[in-house]
Amino acid sequence: MKVAIIATDLDGTFLRDDHQFDHPRFQAQLDQMNAQGQHFVVASGNQLQHCIDVFDGIHGELTYVAENGGLVIDNHGKVLAESLIDLPLYQELLTFVTTEPALAGAEISVSGKQAAYIRPQDDSPLMRYYLSRLRVVPSLMTIDDHIYKATFSWQDTDANAHADLINRQFAGRLRATVSGGNGLDVIPPHVNKATGLAYLQSHWHINASQTAAFGDNGNDLEMLHEADYSFAMQNAIAPVKRTATYLTPHDNNHDGVLAAIDTLI
Repeated sequence: MKVAIIATDLDGTFLRDDHQFDHPRFQAQLDQMNAQGQHFVVASGNQLQHCIDVFDGIHGELTYVAENGGLVIDNHGKVLAESLIDLPLYQELLTFVTTEPALAGAEISVSGKQAAYIRPQDDSPLMRYYLSRLRVVPSLMTIDDHIYKATFSWQDTDANAHADLINRQFAGRLRATVSGGNGLDVIPPHVNKATGLAYLQSHWHINASQTAAFGDNGNDLEMLHEADYSFAMQNAIAPVKRTATYLTPHDNNHDGVLAAIDTLI
């Protein structure tokens, strides 16, 4: 089976739990994809610079759908598409999350065009892993940047109920999507990984029947609908497994995506 686009989520999907992957195996696959005219797309909720850093040392053509679809860019730095949150709406969101009792205790990060931003109390090694271009600021209310998304997480708390609360408050204006068990991203309502992937399909004149996509969590669901060859990870949540057409032969810790790519190139 041959496809023209292979798109994958990172955490819990392409990457093992230790944030690593088999570099030599993937480099050989990417070389073959590039030679055959196939496109490899990194589709992640993460900051663009973090996605780029993940593939440090890998050589070849990669395209990034970063910030949960808010930014589409090639590996030459050319921005193909972007969607922003207006600053007044972003400030309204921040006020709501920091004053609503049900949302108390949130760790917060904000992804902008120039940098990612956190408060001093949210600084941690984990934040610094995910946010490669980082500024620690005294107040998130005074950021002057193009805002792609705001990320909120809670210790030992399932974020689904928090996402529902934010979605009710900002219906039609913003959308919260769970990116992991304890965290969620808030993005423009029309933005998701699928919109980024659909843009690339149109840009490259490729349809869903020539597209493969891999995911494990709720923010991958829309993207899987854009690919006839949709793969849920062995470790994916139940809704992803119900949505996808295929199941990877292995979980993320045993290179499930790379094993499936072998059948697609």
